Amino acid sequence: MKQKLILSLFASAALLASAQSQGYKDGIEYYKAGQYDNAKTILNKTMDLSDTDKSLALYYLGQVALAQDDKAAAKNYFEKGLAANPDCGYNYVGLGALDLINGQASQANDNFKKAQGLAKKDNELIVAIARAYYNADPVKYEKDINKYLDKARKDSKYKEPSIYILEGDMLADNKDWGNAAGKYEMAISYDQDNPEGYVKFANTYFNVNKEFAIEKLTELYNRAPNSALATRELAEKYYKGNYWGKAADLYGKYIQNPNHFPEDKARYSVLLYWGNKYDQSKQVAKEILAQDPSNFLMQRMVFLNDAALGNDEVAASEAKAFIENNPDGRFSSNDFTTYSEVLTRLGQDSLAVAQYEKAVELDPDNTELLSGLSAAYTKAGSKNSKYYGKAADAYAKYLSKLDDHKSSDLYDASRRYLNAAATCAPEDSILRKEYATKGLEYINQTIERATPNPSLYQFKARLYIAGNNNHPNQEAIDAYNEMIALLDQDPANRDPQNPQNKLKLYLEAAQFDYNFCGTVLKDKEKTAAAGKVFKELSDIINGTVE
Repeated sequence: MKQKLILSLFASAALLASAQSQGYKDGIEYYKAGQYDNAKTILNKTMDLSDTDKSLALYYLGQVALAQDDKAAAKNYFEKGLAANPDCGYNYVGLGALDLINGQASQANDNFKKAQGLAKKDNELIVAIARAYYNADPVKYEKDINKYLDKARKDSKYKEPSIYILEGDMLADNKDWGNAAGKYEMAISYDQDNPEGYVKFANTYFNVNKEFAIEKLTELYNRAPNSALATRELAEKYYKGNYWGKAADLYGKYIQNPNHFPEDKARYSVLLYWGNKYDQSKQVAKEILAQDPSNFLMQRMVFLNDAALGNDEVAASEAKAFIENNPDGRFSSNDFTTYSEVLTRLGQDSLAVAQYEKAVELDPDNTELLSGLSAAYTKAGSKNSKYYGKAADAYAKYLSKLDDHKSSDLYDASRRYLNAAATCAPEDSILRKEYATKGLEYINQTIERATPNPSLYQFKARLYIAGNNNHPNQEAIDAYNEMIALLDQDPANRDPQNPQNKLKLYLEAAQFDYNFCGTVLKDKEKTAAAGKVFKELSDIINGTVE
């Protein structure tokens, strides 16, 4: 009973595989679409299956070898094809094509005659002979090309699709993309199950009208859902067209086809990630790593997915191992910025900064990265003030890469330089002054561009104070006076009953005026007057006076 069940399961699996795959025919389709490595892989993989036409499969392996300039391998394949089935005329076409490349035109003609003798009504074979002449030398053999194409036209009454495929390829070689696409469409009109025509049309037309190209491939997929080429090409066009969800869904179906390629499953993981399907993407990546632990891309995907899922402790460990275990790896800036974000969430700000610096090293002119690095430095500055200067300089570099600056960009730069100047150690007075001077340049540019705003003069005053070792000077008082002049334009700013009042700005100005009069001017009368203003404002804010 058990044995019968096992045999039944094997039979079911074989039927399922058959339903999902076209076997060696997928390899032929890949060859015709110009994807030679993929064709070779599938033809070799399916060679020993019971339903494989070995003679024909060997012919296409020979054609792959010719395309890859391996004449010895091509000859071997064609001869093996004839040994497998002497009546398969296509292998004589292959030997004739090899003869032409070797400059043996007479011998090639003999082989072509043998091929035609074995397949008198096969117009595709006639076109294959024309293609052999074209591949050998389209100028030298122009008459022969036209001779065989004319024969195929006459014999098929112009209905042989491979005629139009070859003509389309000839036009495409001359970069006549529009007319090439027209020829491929004619091939489809004569054979709606012609994968080569659909794929070449879509490849030719994609950059002109991606929607139409995808529509054509959808037609092919609906007609041939078991075709590995049809499914993969449509999934690829979805991917290139930024239809992430559709690409991921179709790749999910495609990798069930026995003739999918290992790298396709990896692509599926990537597409699931970009489609925000992190758990599924991670699962696929783990499956690949179980077979190939050194797979660089899948190591990346496991770490990126855990980062996206918020598994920060795990993601940090995976990222560290990913980087350390691949010293020659082709890392992207996203690898390092994602690792940095994870470390930031874990409170490891200094380590996060180091990773962001690596990202910028990879792409030093990327404005988004420079802005992000500045933000990372600013975050780290809350624990270690040395990073504030780095944050300001990184932001200045970011601005230098922009063609134009918004007033908000300039304001943000001034804020970063204020942080840097205000937190410098007392012994760093020269550096403090440099930071403050740069900040003043940015705040002055902001004031020139922006609508008059009291807070801009507040920042200007603070920058003067920071540059003066955190002590007020005349320039700071002048800036505060400009701030007060703007505030006084609206009496509501002094109204304690107004929830939007600006009394704290008035108080800040009064406090520094009081300090300036007492410590710098040392004028008792002015100090007393400033002190009175400061106390009155304090009492109002604290609610001790009505």
